[in-house]
Amino acid sequence: MGANVSDLAILVVAADDGVKPQTKESIQILKQSNTPFVVAINKIDKNNADIEKVKKDLAQNEVLLEGYGGDVSFELISAKTGEGVDKLLDLLLLASEFIDLPFDIKKPASGVIIEAKLDKFRGNEVTVIIKNGTLHKGEEIFTATAKGKIKALQNFLRESADELIPSSPALILGFEDLPQVGEEFSTDEKAISVPVSEIKEKNNRAKSADGVEELTIILKADSSGSLEAASQIIGALSEDEVGIKIWGQGVGNITDSDVKDASASGATIIGFNATADKAVEVLAQNQKVK
Repeated sequence: MGANVSDLAILVVAADDGVKPQTKESIQILKQSNTPFVVAINKIDKNNADIEKVKKDLAQNEVLLEGYGGDVSFELISAKTGEGVDKLLDLLLLASEFIDLPFDIKKPASGVIIEAKLDKFRGNEVTVIIKNGTLHKGEEIFTATAKGKIKALQNFLRESADELIPSSPALILGFEDLPQVGEEFSTDEKAISVPVSEIKEKNNRAKSADGVEELTIILKADSSGSLEAASQIIGALSEDEVGIKIWGQGVGNITDSDVKDASASGATIIGFNATADKAVEVLAQNQKVK
């Protein structure tokens, strides 16, 4: 999802490690999504830094740097000492000049949901990236699965703002329900065309393996980003014939409703950074829910 949201990416490679499996995966994602990117070779302050090895590793993975047979820009940096970071920022500004990034600040705001979580004090917190238009405090906001009115708007420094323009990350308070990570949002309800039922069906689809005893689970997580990641991992396990069925999933702590659903369906409840209070634990014991 991140690569699809980004206009320009930084591929970070450690000078003392070179290209690792996670780096290869990132390269593949960037290429599949056609996302322009620059390379930051980090940890050049380390004694065992080997920049030439990194360049060679990248070339073997079809990332040809400038001066090394290709046109991919790069910068040598140290996140620890700060060396080269200013040059990297300048490189990003230069690279952005070659990308066509049209926007119109007069249009209704639109963009992508990148994080959503339930805060027990502040309510639903939703982080977005604005792709077009200007987002204003007080406006109604819509996605395919959620809506609300922006009661509070904060910039990336968590400072209050009355409005934010394209390319700005924004934190929003005011959604009635938590939207899904990766959904598009708009302050124009007519611009949201994906039916809610279609999104829910996609996110709640249970995968199971034929001929394998199935484990049914209810999955809870502290944020929609964590929920999405955990759900994808479980889905991959199901495809490998482990036999896991997601009966239900949601953001927030484990509740008595989750226990009742688990009891009715024979499911096991799994929480990722999600807990249950004492009353819920007692109910689970009484209902013989794991």
